[in-house]
Amino acid sequence: MAWADKLKSGEFVVVAEMETPKGVDISNFVAHARHLKGRVDAALVPDMSFAVMRLSALVGATVLKEQGLEPIVQFNCRDRNRLALQSDLLGAQVLGLRNIMAVEGEGVQMGDHLNAKPVYDLSALEFLEAADGLCHGQDMAGQELLGRTKFCLGAHIERWGDPVGLSLRLAEAQAAVRKGASFLVAPPVFDLEAFAVLARETRSLGVPVIASVLLLKSVGMARYMNQNLLGTNISEGTIKRIRTASDRPAECVKIAAETVRELQSLCGGVLLLTAGWESRLPEILEAAGY
Repeated sequence: MAWADKLKSGEFVVVAEMETPKGVDISNFVAHARHLKGRVDAALVPDMSFAVMRLSALVGATVLKEQGLEPIVQFNCRDRNRLALQSDLLGAQVLGLRNIMAVEGEGVQMGDHLNAKPVYDLSALEFLEAADGLCHGQDMAGQELLGRTKFCLGAHIERWGDPVGLSLRLAEAQAAVRKGASFLVAPPVFDLEAFAVLARETRSLGVPVIASVLLLKSVGMARYMNQNLLGTNISEGTIKRIRTASDRPAECVKIAAETVRELQSLCGGVLLLTAGWESRLPEILEAAGY
């Protein structure tokens, strides 16, 4: 079933993030994709997340499509102006890539090319508006297209740390839906009660909210996130589980799978993030019952 149809069906969806390699050897990328075929509803291909130079997301998504997966291509507003972004959207259509997700993009100071010049010609909302315009046969300059696109658009909900931040995120989500977003992806969930508030407040938007589930790798990673990432609240109980486990990676997989199961009653789906541990995706899926 196509991604757009799956969303309309109201079924709980499972998406796996698939980071492209930093190079041209796609053997591991393809191997991981083959292990996911038939087990996930879609695979999200990030567009140089955290400003790390990698193989093109459009190329990665095309490879996944050839492997029988339903790709979602992320478009990052940090690196390209409106000309390049619209051109790549037309290219995505020609390549048969119909699922598009808009993100602002992390600052270049987080990446591996610190002398890169960020663009940010368009915000994520402006990008959605531009993509929706192409679907109606017109570019941002008002010029008619020779053939129009047909996309299923999505947007990312940024982190929040307090009720004021949550109100801002809700307003941004509402604006994204008005601009054409058919699904919304929430940040990694570690506090189910806090996420339940977002899930409840976004039900009136009429589009699925997909919660991110991040595979923790270590106690150090958990503590770093608590200290440095806005709104992150990984409990001491979870940290203790990892610290005292005889097999810490296996315990991290178990925690991720438990989170997937708990989210099934709260939202429209999950996005599995493994931060380079794509080989662990089948274990998470199996432990979660998929």
